[in-house]
Amino acid sequence: MLVVLLATSLLVVPSSPVDAADDLDACLRQAPVQSPPPINWGEGVPQMWSRTPPVPRDTVRAYLSQVRAARACFRTVDPSGVERTYLGNIMRTFQVETALLAALRRFADAFETFEDARAYLESEPDIPSADGTRTGWIRALHQDQGFLHFRIGNLSASITHYSAALRSTSEQEVGLRVTHLLDVGLLHQYTQDYQSARRYYTRARRLAREHDRTSEEHPSEWARLLYLQANLLLEETLNTEFDRASLRQARDLARRGRSLATSSDRRIDLALALSESLGYLGSFDRAYVLNAEVRRYAQAQDDAQLRAFALLKLGVLHMQTERWTEAESVLNTSLAIAERMDNLDHQRRIRRGLGRLHELQHNWAAAEAQYRAGVAVIKRYRESLTATQWASTAFAQWRDVHRGLVRTLLAQNQPRAALAALDRTRARYLRDLRTRNRVANQLPPATRARFDSLGRALADVRTRLGTDSLSDATEAALRAREAGLMANRQRVLRLDSARAPRPSVDEIAASIAQQDRALVSYFLDDPWPVYDRPPRSAAFVLTGDTLRAVALPGLSQDSIRAHVNTISSLFAGRQASRSISAMHFDLRPLRALHDRLYAPVAAHLPDGQPLTVIPDGPMFHVPFSMLATAAPGGRYDHEQARFVLHEHPTALDLSASLAADTAATRGDAAPSSSDLAAFGVSSFDPLRPPPSLPSSRTDTTAASSLSLPPLPGVRSELSALDRLFDNAKTFLDEQATEPAFAAASQEADVLHLASHALVSPSSSLRNAFLLHPDSSSDGLLFLHELQTRDQALPLAVLSGCNTARGTLRGGEGMSGLQYAFRIMGARSTVSNLWPTADRSSVALMERFYQNLQAGQPKDRALRQAKLTYLENHPDNLSPFFWAPTVLYGSPRPLQLNASDDSSLRTWGPVALALLVVLLGWSIVRFRSQLGLDALHQ
Repeated sequence: MLVVLLATSLLVVPSSPVDAADDLDACLRQAPVQSPPPINWGEGVPQMWSRTPPVPRDTVRAYLSQVRAARACFRTVDPSGVERTYLGNIMRTFQVETALLAALRRFADAFETFEDARAYLESEPDIPSADGTRTGWIRALHQDQGFLHFRIGNLSASITHYSAALRSTSEQEVGLRVTHLLDVGLLHQYTQDYQSARRYYTRARRLAREHDRTSEEHPSEWARLLYLQANLLLEETLNTEFDRASLRQARDLARRGRSLATSSDRRIDLALALSESLGYLGSFDRAYVLNAEVRRYAQAQDDAQLRAFALLKLGVLHMQTERWTEAESVLNTSLAIAERMDNLDHQRRIRRGLGRLHELQHNWAAAEAQYRAGVAVIKRYRESLTATQWASTAFAQWRDVHRGLVRTLLAQNQPRAALAALDRTRARYLRDLRTRNRVANQLPPATRARFDSLGRALADVRTRLGTDSLSDATEAALRAREAGLMANRQRVLRLDSARAPRPSVDEIAASIAQQDRALVSYFLDDPWPVYDRPPRSAAFVLTGDTLRAVALPGLSQDSIRAHVNTISSLFAGRQASRSISAMHFDLRPLRALHDRLYAPVAAHLPDGQPLTVIPDGPMFHVPFSMLATAAPGGRYDHEQARFVLHEHPTALDLSASLAADTAATRGDAAPSSSDLAAFGVSSFDPLRPPPSLPSSRTDTTAASSLSLPPLPGVRSELSALDRLFDNAKTFLDEQATEPAFAAASQEADVLHLASHALVSPSSSLRNAFLLHPDSSSDGLLFLHELQTRDQALPLAVLSGCNTARGTLRGGEGMSGLQYAFRIMGARSTVSNLWPTADRSSVALMERFYQNLQAGQPKDRALRQAKLTYLENHPDNLSPFFWAPTVLYGSPRPLQLNASDDSSLRTWGPVALALLVVLLGWSIVRFRSQLGLDALHQ
């Protein structure tokens, strides 16, 4: 629970009649401090939203009028004739008014009053006040507004205001800073952004230790910190990767916290965390005892929210011990309480629990109903997070309700509904950001200018977050600024009414059929920790008007991940990939992946038909064309091996609906004057990259500065493009600057980048390409600095290393450089999944562009380039050399003009052959005519 500190300490109650100003005394008699309000900030506000509020609403309305009258009275006082401090009393009227308005669910009025209060303070009224009153009230207002946003489910706005409260707290108020660090961390935990939550908890712990705030002297502070850390470990291990060591650590933290807790509320919170950890560790008896203690306390305190949460955890315990009837009963009771309180987070969790309960009993229709209800709850919850980074991190974990729905529909043999449900879990963040860009391009000029101004400020903040060595205070201020700018941009856009509906399965099928393609969308199930449930994985195969759900029995994300990790040291870990053995790809796991992923669907695919593949989970790490269809010669005999490459052209995408969107787009067919802009850097000065952005080259070390290896192939790559295209604009080394890129990226139809890349583990928009520094830029092209184009970019070719890689996010694929370019508006990207060899990259790219010039679709052009490479390089047949380059998005052909020299090289041999044939035919015909003439003579 977020800590809400009432600001009564900021009030200055007159203690002595220094000035006998009757008008001030009259106002003070009306002030909230003289007659305490019926509702104040804290749990009293949400309790007013229940069916049985603790205070009659008419009482609240009457007091609201009294508070407003008191403030009006204060503002009539002439401060020049008053010596006593009373600014705090005026601000207290604002604070109480916001609480009363929130209690009456008049949220818009409450938010307007918050803004009025801040505007009043910023006007610096000439009213006597004690030291620190103004800054203290700024902090308190942000805290209260953050609490209200949290209670109504707007987590991004809540993070904005709690971060502002932290920024407004002085360095001397260490305890308050610790409190707000924990608040912001908890909010990030609510959105499942565990990395950020852990960072804030760590900062709070470090700050407490730096100022000798020991657990003996500040037990309550440490009890809360230990509780939040234990709760984070529990939630993270249950939502990501089940880890008994983390559960034991959570248990130990909860036990220590209980020994320190001085309040009953904190002891109960820790009892619930301890009960949950013990349950997952198999100590059921003790877990039941602790849960009963929590429920008795909730009953005694009439705490409905605590009772609902304790019943949810009791239901989970019953499921673990297979007490199905008891589990359903307590979960339904918990749900009824959560619905009365309109607690969306609890409703989501309970619906998920009920869905799992019915799944375990094979009661598919009941499970489907619970999961559908959970999806509706998530839809409401997610609206507050649209087009923010938190939307991505949160939904990556909330997908388990949607995926439960997919499983139940598959179990009931409803493939069409199952595919539709699965597609709704994918590329949601990408679509939101594209919608934001589209709406931004349609704004009126004045509004667009404000939006662009906010965008520039946001880019500056993110660049500082990525490149500077920051103190904790500076980082906190920048992150608060970032959150505020994101929220302001969201308000400018008002995206809710602008979202285009996803295409239906029938519309997707029609689009795929129009291209004469097949689509395969994979669903790799994840077994639940503790519960014994076999995975229900499947592949949806869409060909023409036929949809099949092909079962993949026994297949799970873990089993696929195990095969992927054994292909090469390149896949096993970042450090291992430096070894020269990384290029030796083991055909056994590639054959095993073929047998488990491709072989079951191959019979349903027409021979040679192009494929659009929607991967899932660890499949994103492996090019689909690299799966081995035959390996007769052994583990490393690549000469005799055959791959999916030999059977089908393939393109990848993040969702079936995206594949339909790009297929329907006519913007890919560029006009005949299509421009290509290429940027390349072949040598690098020592670089001090942001610590959060490791180099995409795996042979570099993380240090204070990186000596990045030269890329001699870049020069050859750009020279090849110059030869191939008359209208190519190539920028090499000193010419490849950020200003040059900013100009060219708005005009070119094809962007080609060849350089080192820096990949952020946390956000695709903080990925960067290395260009050449100049007087106005540092050469680090962050992807959040890319300007949105008015029209879609048909193709971005990112030939650097690892440009397709990034943090794997559920439903979004890998948030690497290619992902960022698709946010920018690229209809398709060509990028690399691992470090490439210079010569093979140059050969592949040159042939790929030649195939595009010949009018081939992008997937056929890339496939043919790889097959040509295999023919021409018999010594480099390992997939390491030819397989990393993948196509995402639209496969539609581009109209690319060749240079005159290129046309001569391409068509010269053909023309010469035709000339020889024509000459031979002429000679034969001439001789034939001579023969006929001789006969006539």
